[in-house]
Amino acid sequence: MKQENRHVGKPRLVALAVLVVAIVAIASCSKQSQQTQTAAQGSSAVPANAKVYHLHGKVLSIDPANSRLDIDGDAVPDFMAAMAMPYTVHDKAEIAKVASGDEINADIIVPQDAEAYIQNIVVLKKGSGSGTPSSSNIHEPQPGDAVPDFALVDQDGKHIHLSQFRGDALLVTFIYTRCPFPDYCPLVSRNFGHIYADTKSNPELRDHLRLLSVSFDPENDTPAALRAYAKTFDGTTGGNPFGRWEFAVVPKDELQKVTDYFGVTVAQNGGQIVHSMSTSVITPDGKIYSWREDTDWKPADLIADASAALAPAGAQTAADMRGAGHAIAAPAAN
Repeated sequence: MKQENRHVGKPRLVALAVLVVAIVAIASCSKQSQQTQTAAQGSSAVPANAKVYHLHGKVLSIDPANSRLDIDGDAVPDFMAAMAMPYTVHDKAEIAKVASGDEINADIIVPQDAEAYIQNIVVLKKGSGSGTPSSSNIHEPQPGDAVPDFALVDQDGKHIHLSQFRGDALLVTFIYTRCPFPDYCPLVSRNFGHIYADTKSNPELRDHLRLLSVSFDPENDTPAALRAYAKTFDGTTGGNPFGRWEFAVVPKDELQKVTDYFGVTVAQNGGQIVHSMSTSVITPDGKIYSWREDTDWKPADLIADASAALAPAGAQTAADMRGAGHAIAAPAAN
């Protein structure tokens, strides 16, 4: 009888052990899932199907006007290498609690069909306030400002001056060719490509609208690098764009003056460049017509401003025209 009990008890013990392991595993998974969900949701809900990653880094600069933080972040497993880059923050209260130089943790939220952003920012250590300047403290070009005759080096290695574009409306944006962030330099460059293509059939704009992409990376953006970069937009422009769209780099000794005037913050960090955005429409007589410090604009917005700058009323600034209630309309499609 005892022998029989031993033979019956062994499989029961095995089954019990398996059951205990299963319960522990389920409890562990449940706990881990709950912790992940709690960390991901924090103070704000996470969109359905969004991926969530943990970020640790140092705040380099703050752009409250555009709800962005430039952060020098550690590597994020399965997402990105260690690098400095800008992050959008949806909750302005979270921006208000950090300062340049702060060490932080945060969640990176990556929706399936929207721009990534961060939330649940936790300040681990207050910084000294050192870092790149907040873009809210730099010079912002104003409509009517005269643009200095800055010297640049173009994609052919030639020295050019902004005064060479007088008589035409000029669109100027700032990029660097190694920029890895699709919503920054690549986006504005694609938009410039679309502007080039969209104005081909409009005689006034085709003959009197020029585009200029200016790099603030003189160490790497050689004339050859600029030409290679421009080549990547051939599909958008429909061929060689250099007749109306030029690429140039600011000489190193002139970099600070040029970026300061156009409201661009630039800082080297870990092999990457942390920078703000700047796109201007300049009138044929060399004055600022409009200036944008973000990437939210569409090609039609700049085409509309360029058309207005070329019109007889273009001697007025954009602010004057809008203040007088004049609409600035895009040209009719041809």
